[in-house]
Amino acid sequence: MKQDNKNDKIEDSALLLCLYRISQAGSAAFNVRDAYQAIMEAIQQLFRPSSASIALISPDTGLLEIEYALGYPSELDDYALHLGKGISGRVAFKGTPMLVADVKQSPYYVKLLDEVRCKMAVPLFSEGQIIGVVSVESEKPGQYKENDMVRLQSIADEAVYSLQCVWRQRQLRNQSEQLNALIDVGQNVVSNLEIQNLWDSITEAALDLTGARMSTLQLYDKKLGLVTLKAVRPSSGKFQSRVETLRIEESMSASAIQTRKQIEFPNITTPGYLDLLDTPQQEDVVSCLSTPMIYEGEVIGVINIFTQVRHRFPNDEKRLLQAFASLSAAAAQNAHLYARVFNSEDLLRKSERLTTLGLLSAEIAHEIRNPLTVIKLLFGSLDLQYDSSDPRNKDTQIIKEKINQLEEIVSRVLSFGKNREDLYSHCPIDELISDTLLLVRLKMSQQRIKLHHLKLDQPLEIYGNKGQLQQVFLNIILNASEAMPHGGSLTITKKVENVSGNRRLAIYFKDTGSGIPESIQNRIFDSFLTNKPEGTGLGLSIVKRILRSHRGDVSVTESSEQGSTLRIELPIEDN
Repeated sequence: MKQDNKNDKIEDSALLLCLYRISQAGSAAFNVRDAYQAIMEAIQQLFRPSSASIALISPDTGLLEIEYALGYPSELDDYALHLGKGISGRVAFKGTPMLVADVKQSPYYVKLLDEVRCKMAVPLFSEGQIIGVVSVESEKPGQYKENDMVRLQSIADEAVYSLQCVWRQRQLRNQSEQLNALIDVGQNVVSNLEIQNLWDSITEAALDLTGARMSTLQLYDKKLGLVTLKAVRPSSGKFQSRVETLRIEESMSASAIQTRKQIEFPNITTPGYLDLLDTPQQEDVVSCLSTPMIYEGEVIGVINIFTQVRHRFPNDEKRLLQAFASLSAAAAQNAHLYARVFNSEDLLRKSERLTTLGLLSAEIAHEIRNPLTVIKLLFGSLDLQYDSSDPRNKDTQIIKEKINQLEEIVSRVLSFGKNREDLYSHCPIDELISDTLLLVRLKMSQQRIKLHHLKLDQPLEIYGNKGQLQQVFLNIILNASEAMPHGGSLTITKKVENVSGNRRLAIYFKDTGSGIPESIQNRIFDSFLTNKPEGTGLGLSIVKRILRSHRGDVSVTESSEQGSTLRIELPIEDN
């Protein structure tokens, strides 16, 4: 009896010492592996097992996965048990310790090691929840008794406290790193005022924050009920073109938009997600977290992150992404406001220049009108009469028309540029363009530019201001000639086209010049835009204004180093 008491005291002392070492490991360990090692050393000292393991229930898979083992071959490192299967799985499922004197007599044992005969396993509890199992095995049947299982449970309970300390330390470190990362990416995102660069930087930052496999950003148009993909990282042109704009019911972001909450999708590879067109159909994308971008109570978009394996997103990760999404929403609004301010300032500058130009134009027109009146009177007094076959007869008519046109322009400037409908008439388009080419024939010849005017099969008249339309053609032809300083050709063709159910006349001016610089192609019809040192930047803007007043338009259909093509569109009035 005395010997048994002595042995019990020795065992109790050894147990207390092991518990103390495990508790110390919780505060001293820099990583969870060090804590596992301290726990396993205590188990080895107390029970002298042939093998032992610490297994935790994975929050992602729900399986019991081995975290640290003694006496297990390396090929079992990735082994996992379903809860309820095997002795360890049964303990994890029921939450009660289990001692098997001889595993060969147990219907629950799953054979992993040939030499195991005796096994005991106890649950790991954290805040009333089973989080894992500690297992100890021996090659000798009946090696462990009930008191051994009690001691193992004490080790397991202390191990949980120790591991929780390490996990909390790791959580604090992660939160600190996440906060620093959020500050870094936030500064980068907030400082980005170019809107597309902003979308790209947000998706890249989402990947940096989470280490996810893929990230997308979609904007939501509440009025139209549309979701538009603005950025995807890693870049995928095929994916972006396939799901660029979707109805909200076709998008997996619908839940996050409608609930204004983060939505977690554990496994998007299942058939239920096939109807959602923006679900990436990739083998290396499994789980998804959709986080709404909310500004002033309204959802403006969604940030989606996709993981490579099935993943349950912890609360810390969700809070981090929600904070990042809110920051991104504010940055987006800042970028839009900056763009509006920039455009307003640009429009204001143009307005000031136009006002100044208007005043100057009025002064110039006033000074021109008197000498122009003298020229008109003197030209009329010359009474120049030529035979109809004499080329000078045509030139005389053109000079008279141009004097009248100049007088009309001066009058229009002085009357604030209002179009006079009474000057509109039906103009034969082929004749109008031919007359315009006569005016520039000498200049084109000097520049070695060949003119090709292809007339319509049937005569066609356009209702408009003849002088203004001729001004349009002159501006386009002269603009084309400046792109061909060393010669070339200008071809003018016309087609009757159907546009939205209406017959329209399309006139194409195709030159063989150097092309329009790509940087200004979308803005060549803006006022004061020019890439010529001596240019005013008004020619093509005047062209567009005149055509708009005639219910027409002008556009660039083609531009390259081999030349450019401009298209004029005018309405055809059916009789």
